[in-house]
Amino acid sequence: MPAEKTGTAAKEPRFTLGEHLEELRTRVILCVICLLVCFIVCWIFKADLLKLAGRPHSLTMEGLGLPTNLNVISYQEGFFAYLKLCLLSAFFLAYPFMIYQAWLFVGVGLYTHERRYVKIFLPISFVAFVTGALFGYLFLIPICLYFLITILGSAVEPIITMSQYISLIFLLTVVLGIVFQIPLVMLLLVKIGVCRAEDYITHRRSILLGVFVLAAIVTPPDPFSQVSTAVPMVGLYELGILLVKPTRTSIMYAVGVVAVVLLLVFGVYSYFTGLELGRVGHSDGTVTLSGPRDESTRGLRRGAEVHTGGSSRTTLSLTDDTRVHVNQQSWLTISGKRTLNLHEGEILLNVREGGGTFVVSTPSGRVNVEEDVKGGGAGRGIAADIKARNDTLVVTMIRGIATVFAEGERHTVRAGRQLTLSPGGQPVDVDSITNWTEGILGVKEGAE
Repeated sequence: MPAEKTGTAAKEPRFTLGEHLEELRTRVILCVICLLVCFIVCWIFKADLLKLAGRPHSLTMEGLGLPTNLNVISYQEGFFAYLKLCLLSAFFLAYPFMIYQAWLFVGVGLYTHERRYVKIFLPISFVAFVTGALFGYLFLIPICLYFLITILGSAVEPIITMSQYISLIFLLTVVLGIVFQIPLVMLLLVKIGVCRAEDYITHRRSILLGVFVLAAIVTPPDPFSQVSTAVPMVGLYELGILLVKPTRTSIMYAVGVVAVVLLLVFGVYSYFTGLELGRVGHSDGTVTLSGPRDESTRGLRRGAEVHTGGSSRTTLSLTDDTRVHVNQQSWLTISGKRTLNLHEGEILLNVREGGGTFVVSTPSGRVNVEEDVKGGGAGRGIAADIKARNDTLVVTMIRGIATVFAEGERHTVRAGRQLTLSPGGQPVDVDSITNWTEGILGVKEGAE
């Protein structure tokens, strides 16, 4: 009888054990060759790969006004980090070919209906994996990085190493790619008779508990990353139930769970990005706005830029009743809820009582301003004048205390004090130095 009716394996020539091992050896060699070729290509473009992989890190650090560069703490770390980056990237590139070779080896031992299911599910599985990886790369990973950095506070200077970052980014990317396979795996298990749709519903609570335990194991050891990974898994599990048993009850339940997940995602996104961080208040002269903003209300969002001309000034009203008075010929970018980048110019920062720490990044250094609790300035708020012109940083504290990080050094400026920094040293009159040295040399030469 035909194989389809008897349930026997597809009509393929039978191999001996030795032939099976030789076939496996051939497939493994082809996979290794493909992986090696992809590795060489990735090594040639390793700098571009690092830039691409570092995009979530760069966006996070730019939003917080922190340096975007990755660091190494030993000579060999950079080399091994590049090896790790190129090997993982090569695996991603070679993944479709390796799966195809695995299919050529395993497919001959499957039944005809099983081969049909695999041919349908395998391409969809690859698309789901790519979708999950992109979801993590574009959305979830930047939010997790932002959370992990912001909980450090202003007193901690983060030093992110290249090796640790690469491990973290690829771990989360692979985990989310696998997570997006959940509905397909559930449907495939039902189709081949391993599970029934009722099993997923009966053991829902136990499986959901296992989801959170699994998320705690495979993600970094912080609650935010674990919950951020577990919540999509819950939504995908309910979607899997809907695929295997599309009843009215399962549809209503799945829609409710997906709606809750989307609301949580939107809430987290709104909290960390800030739909509106402030507005442009009183202005004298022409003030130019660019980047994300609300034209109708002159609202400022993350990434909005403010330019003032030679005879223009403006006041920005930010969240928590913070006022930023911008002087003439200034250029700044709103980079976060309590952070901004002062590219050039001068601002007067006025933060209300209990407003917390405000961070101002300049080309010459980073300035963290806060209330001087130890110095008796608690309850008075913050007032600071910050000027960044011609590679010089001038910080004048009126109320509160400032911590300035520049060229690897840390400076403290208290109320009534001013700090002036010129990276690379203060400008000097070179002629005055060379004149007296030439005079001394001339005396010595005459004596000789």
